[in-house]
Amino acid sequence: MPFPRVLPVCAAAMLLAVTACHRVTERMEITESREIAQQSPQVTLVVASADRFGFTEKEPPTPAPSPAPRENPLSWTTPDGWKEAPAGSDSSGMRMIDLRFGPNGEGECYLAIIQGAAGGLEANVNRWRGQMGLPPLTADEVEKLPKKTMVNRESSFVSFDGDYKGMGAAESAKDWRMMGLLQQAPEFMLFVKIVGPRELVIKNEAAFEQFAQSIGAKH
Repeated sequence: MPFPRVLPVCAAAMLLAVTACHRVTERMEITESREIAQQSPQVTLVVASADRFGFTEKEPPTPAPSPAPRENPLSWTTPDGWKEAPAGSDSSGMRMIDLRFGPNGEGECYLAIIQGAAGGLEANVNRWRGQMGLPPLTADEVEKLPKKTMVNRESSFVSFDGDYKGMGAAESAKDWRMMGLLQQAPEFMLFVKIVGPRELVIKNEAAFEQFAQSIGAKH
């Protein structure tokens, strides 16, 4: 029966060990000498990974510059006493103009554009009525809404009184008024909307009219 191949390897290792032990007992004659250099190289105890493994550490990537804010293509006149809304007020990101009015800025007026049909005129009018706690209008009633011009196009005008509940609000605000102009185009839905306590909105109706008529494209 042949021996396993591992045996020759073990035997060779044992032979080397025995030879080494035998040589320790032999006397050896020194025939050569060398002088020790006066300046021995410095021993570095701590070595960086780059020096140890021979690679160059890369510089951290330079962060890309933040994109410049997109310029609003619209122009308008802000009514006296109205102010730009504080930063972060528009959680939807759709408002291209966002203004506040009233002693505590409780009144809102803004312009928004929604791409595409956005559900159509009837759906948006009734969405607004739902925010005021009002029942929807029929298609015929929506068709008969009064018309006004905004940005050189015919737009539907609405005015609702009720209890307003905005997006994310826990409770409705009592006795508020909402007014707005809605313009349906093939490629977008554009609307200007004002909402706030009823008496406050009534006092600012003329300002709202002037603001809506001032909106146009920058030249």
